[in-house]
Amino acid sequence: MKRIGIFGGSFDPVHDGHIHLATLAKDAAQLDEVWFLPCHISPHKTGRPPSPGATRTEWLRAALAGIPWAKTDLTELETDAPSFSYLTMEKLISRHPGNLWFWIMGGDQWTALPEWSHPEILASLVEFIVLARNNSEVLPREGYRMIPVHGEHPASATVIRAAIAKGETQILHLDPEVNRIMRDRALNCG
Repeated sequence: MKRIGIFGGSFDPVHDGHIHLATLAKDAAQLDEVWFLPCHISPHKTGRPPSPGATRTEWLRAALAGIPWAKTDLTELETDAPSFSYLTMEKLISRHPGNLWFWIMGGDQWTALPEWSHPEILASLVEFIVLARNNSEVLPREGYRMIPVHGEHPASATVIRAAIAKGETQILHLDPEVNRIMRDRALNCG
């Protein structure tokens, strides 16, 4: 039985902050693996569509190549519909039975969790690992198992996308291989 953490997001692009936070979660919950789960369409983010799934997958695989406990899972990219976490977990559990599952999320998502689609179903399937920023307090929620983790990283996908749009070639907090892929193939975020 493995202890597996699911770390969902757009990863547009994946950056050092994502790896740092996944490492904190892994250590806090003694996870065997962290599965990075790029979403197809996040129901929580509106506006600009993300970069194509194949592009974000390539970036993730490059950034995670040297990390034995990290892998990329494409479950949410297999559908054209918005990604609902409880449905994703039901699929993962049916495909990989017998594991202990953890859902890695930020403190802002923890606060918004009651607004998600069927959070009670997700809570019955996973234990949450909540990454709190600025030493903010993470309050428990009745009926939800939760491990609070404090830590942060200065990386920002928004800042990285802006630097790419300006034509910068060496981007702070971006994995060198991801940066190389973007330069070599003239890939752009969003």
